[in-house]
Amino acid sequence: MLRWPLVLVLTALPAGAGGWPEGIPGAEVGRMVREAMVAAGQAVPGFADPVRRFPPCAAAPAVSPRAGSWATADLRCAAPVWLRSVRTGAQPAARAKPDAPEAALGPKVVTLTHSLARGAMIGAGDIGLAPMPERAVDGIFTDPAMVIGRRAKVGLGEGQPVLARQLEPVWLVEKGNPLSLTASAGGLSVSAPAEALENGALGDVIRVMNLSSRREVKALVTGPNIVTAQTNMR
Repeated sequence: MLRWPLVLVLTALPAGAGGWPEGIPGAEVGRMVREAMVAAGQAVPGFADPVRRFPPCAAAPAVSPRAGSWATADLRCAAPVWLRSVRTGAQPAARAKPDAPEAALGPKVVTLTHSLARGAMIGAGDIGLAPMPERAVDGIFTDPAMVIGRRAKVGLGEGQPVLARQLEPVWLVEKGNPLSLTASAGGLSVSAPAEALENGALGDVIRVMNLSSRREVKALVTGPNIVTAQTNMR
């Protein structure tokens, strides 16, 4: 008689505990967005869940408002890299009139709520918005969505604005990742499994290992873990 409650608890575990290799159901996407809005203190309107599944993701995607507004929520997956949005129709929260000293500092920028080590991935809980420093700095961010999911190139200090030069590029391919290598010739297209020998962003030409022929080739990064062989390169 004592086994039944245990079975019920186990079956109630969230489907995303180990990631979503088959894609994220629309109902789960809606739940993630609603929970993120509640955590941010935002009123949640009655919006519909997405009809189609979102792409596969190895872990829970980060949820953030687009340009500071929850009218559209962005979901960003770190592996594989993708970004999708959900329209909620949320009304912007009423903002209190800022005090004169704060207003004089200008727009708010993305800052760290605590220190991060080099190589750490930045999540929604690691950042906040604070008034821009009096001294202008190049490469500053005002939209948290542009920072979430990226890795720190250097150690970052608490309370400091996040700068573009302090972040790793947005790699669509990382060294050691399994890839899909495609090649076209004579109107035909074939694909083969491969392994990345170096990191690459969209449009980069990188070295990859063709696992079928065990030959190293150069390939163009065309998508997340997708490359196209460059037959005219050695």
